Amino acid sequence: MGRVQLSPPPIVLATDFGLADAYVGMMRGVIFSINPHASVIDLTHGIAPQDVCHGAVALSDAHPYFPERSIFVAVVDPGVGTDRFAVLLETPDHRFVAPDNGLLTLVCRRYDSQFGAGDVSGPATLPDGCRAWRLTNPGYWRHPVSATFHGRDVFAPVAAHLSAGVIPDMLGDPTPVITALSLPPPRPAGNSVRGQIVFADAFGNLVSDITAEILSNMGVPAREPEAVVSIAGHEIIGLSRTFHDPPGDGLRALVGSHGRLEVALVDGSASAALGVASGTEIVLRVG
Repeated sequence: MGRVQLSPPPIVLATDFGLADAYVGMMRGVIFSINPHASVIDLTHGIAPQDVCHGAVALSDAHPYFPERSIFVAVVDPGVGTDRFAVLLETPDHRFVAPDNGLLTLVCRRYDSQFGAGDVSGPATLPDGCRAWRLTNPGYWRHPVSATFHGRDVFAPVAAHLSAGVIPDMLGDPTPVITALSLPPPRPAGNSVRGQIVFADAFGNLVSDITAEILSNMGVPAREPEAVVSIAGHEIIGLSRTFHDPPGDGLRALVGSHGRLEVALVDGSASAALGVASGTEIVLRVG
């Protein structure tokens, strides 16, 4: 019988760098210089600049669609070069290399619903089944290290070494805590739930933190004609199945492909029309 050749786990890049500059290409170049057999996937480079919350949502929503043991390199890092740590998080399913600034909050919340649910951002104990290391061993970095581009000089090389089989204990020191953003979960109460907009996508659809699971637990079906969604002084009657359901113009509320309640404008941008941003309150009630 022939020998089965195991491929290295994919490295998945998620940044706020955009594609106009060479930043992403340089990260890919560093990875392939260390591990020519690496497989690199671009999840997104369109996270809103310096928007750690948007990055946290993107990672949480996307990582279940990737093979087990995938290595995510997440760089939304307004504090680059300061005393914030760089970390490796290992969950039961995947690994994440990122600045320790709260970017991994919602990934951890998948394993502990109260992770990051406090009133203040700061250190939080890892969920059961998760481990983390502070990336303190410069032997696995690219040198010289730029004070403003740790994506290229710290995170990308660490991910490349991981994909080549380096064990986490070689990369730094174990830590029982990482930073959690203060992201209060949606608040169901009776026949209503209050949440907030967490990002606007490229189409201007306003995506909230109210998940399909929360609605299901409330007994609200994905297409509920009696639901009323309130946002920025507007009320939307009923949950739609698609962006054009029912036919006509105006705002629509629906559970989108993210598995989250979102607000859309038919053939337009709800974000531009309503002039709202992340953090805006959204309320759904029935009856």
